[in-house]
Amino acid sequence: MDVLLGMLEATVVTLREGVEAALVVGIVLAYLRRTGQGALARHVYRGLAAALVASVGAATLIHRLGLDPENETWEGTLMLAAAALVGSLVVWMWRAGRRMREQTEARLETLVAPGRRQGAGLFVFTFFMVFREGVETVLFLGALSGAIGANPLYNALGGGLGLALAGLFGFLMVRGSLRVNLRRFFMVTGLVLLLLVAKLVANGLHEFFEVGLLPSTELVLEVVGFLTRESTSVFVLVLLIGLPAAVFLAEAVVPEPSLPPAGETAPEARKRRAELRSTRLRAGTAGVVGLALSVLLVLAAVAAARGYDPAPASVRPTGTVLRIPLAEVRGQPMRKYTVTLDGVSVRFFALWREPGGAAVAFDACAICPLKGYHLVGDQLVCRNCGAPIPFDTIGMPGGCNPIPLVSRVEGDEIVIRVEDVAAGRARFASGA
Repeated sequence: MDVLLGMLEATVVTLREGVEAALVVGIVLAYLRRTGQGALARHVYRGLAAALVASVGAATLIHRLGLDPENETWEGTLMLAAAALVGSLVVWMWRAGRRMREQTEARLETLVAPGRRQGAGLFVFTFFMVFREGVETVLFLGALSGAIGANPLYNALGGGLGLALAGLFGFLMVRGSLRVNLRRFFMVTGLVLLLLVAKLVANGLHEFFEVGLLPSTELVLEVVGFLTRESTSVFVLVLLIGLPAAVFLAEAVVPEPSLPPAGETAPEARKRRAELRSTRLRAGTAGVVGLALSVLLVLAAVAAARGYDPAPASVRPTGTVLRIPLAEVRGQPMRKYTVTLDGVSVRFFALWREPGGAAVAFDACAICPLKGYHLVGDQLVCRNCGAPIPFDTIGMPGGCNPIPLVSRVEGDEIVIRVEDVAAGRARFASGA
């Protein structure tokens, strides 16, 4: 059972990592085919192949050099660059869409003139969108190799299934969109891509806030935190998949015209009905697969969201220190405490790490509003923005990490000096 759960985890994570890239690439390919520019698709496939090879190479290099793949500056830059690229795609599609309505009789052949410039642009766009997710996916699969049973094959199977599902959705999107109403197609895909832009911008800004590259305010952090937290990310991802799926399902149930075209012969009628059935089948398959993936992501998110957030227990100083029985911390996933200093309630938490022993920190970070942390699985998670905090980084300052609180173990107790707790009083007094 543990092996199956681990494989499911790998499937869901790689599905989430890959579906954004598959969706965007699928939209581009569908757009090119719908506008009679299928010859340009080769540049998209070349960019896809190059990105897959480069992802494996870059992930291998990062692992061998011991570089930090979670570098906030690097991740923030990639996310904002991706947002700019996707935003430019939306502008490109909308501009072309207006021209398309004016040139219907010309079969849309001049919307995106084939050439080196367009081909290079499609190659770079596809390469970047796939490479951005590909490196992270390869590193994730490598890190998980020893965690899903003794055989890394389980990890590869789970992760490969997730990527295959993402690719399948992208493929079905291209196939299912061949006869979808153009106006509806552009409206929905434009909305989907704008949602993706908002998500990428919020994540990129949050990475920069963590390292102090950009100033922020409580209101900005509330908005960014809402867009970056796990529940919102899953909701956006479900919309990214579900909106096109709904369009395909709507197309699949379009009734056949009650009156056949004037002068239609019997062979022409049979051909028209066969094409209609084929169109409905492709659109319906794409819609059903999209909705099934949405349900899978929602169920996985619900399972992961069952975090642990205990109510804080009130403690009082004993002289100049606070004393917490070590047995309390060892017996629970996490314990929270509150102490009142000069009318201000100061919260902190304690948990037991294996290895590492007791870890104590304030229930607040230096940048987010005072919403504290909760446990989700084996990770500490910020309640405002959803940033995961590895246990071994508790006690380190910076970013979304909890503000360090000095403590020591004496016998069977955790001892914290009141003056160290008082050092964090201002953070809780501000209420920000």
